[in-house]
Amino acid sequence: MNDDDLIESLSIEQLKALIEKAQNSIEQKKASEIEAIRERMVEMAKRVDMAPEEVLNYSSRKRRPGKPKYRNPNDPEKTWTGRGKPPRWLKEMADPESCRIPE
Repeated sequence: MNDDDLIESLSIEQLKALIEKAQNSIEQKKASEIEAIRERMVEMAKRVDMAPEEVLNYSSRKRRPGKPKYRNPNDPEKTWTGRGKPPRWLKEMADPESCRIPE
């Protein structure tokens, strides 16, 4: 008797019980797999003297702060590097190039 024949021979109640058992089994296996992965992550992080959280948040690409290219004439503290979305104060300028900081 193959698996399909076995399933066909079960009643609805038996199938529901089988599904519940299978779901419980999946959760138990998932929990043990997660624990094993955690243990491996901790061990691997220890190799580089870090916590697993530090490894997950680590980026080898260090972003340098950009040099300002535009300055708000109404508030000289506000600048924009030219990276990302332009600030509102620059968008509202009739001539945005007039705010450019000379190089």
